[in-house]
Amino acid sequence: KPLPQILSSYPRGSKELRGLYTKRFTPDMAYDWFTSRGVRLKTEDDGRMFPITDNSQTIIDVISDAARKVGVEVRMKEKVESVEWLDEVGSSDSGGDDDDGCD
Repeated sequence: KPLPQILSSYPRGSKELRGLYTKRFTPDMAYDWFTSRGVRLKTEDDGRMFPITDNSQTIIDVISDAARKVGVEVRMKEKVESVEWLDEVGSSDSGGDDDDGCD
């Protein structure tokens, strides 16, 4: 489906999704990312996709697991003062790059 048609199915969050789809991920890339990690997806009549579990925890778990595997440290109830990208040898680069380590 064309991007505008996909986004029209998500009235809450379409602006955020547009940014992701146009700057970083396509719907096909998102589908491949989730299914390659074992999430079985279903397509609703209006084109929206959901895990077959119908439970958002499925998505939370797979994203959390992927983040943990690449060394993301999650801290709760703490102020974020900066975010830095660490390359494979541990030196910091606050700019990041196109390789997000999530392939």
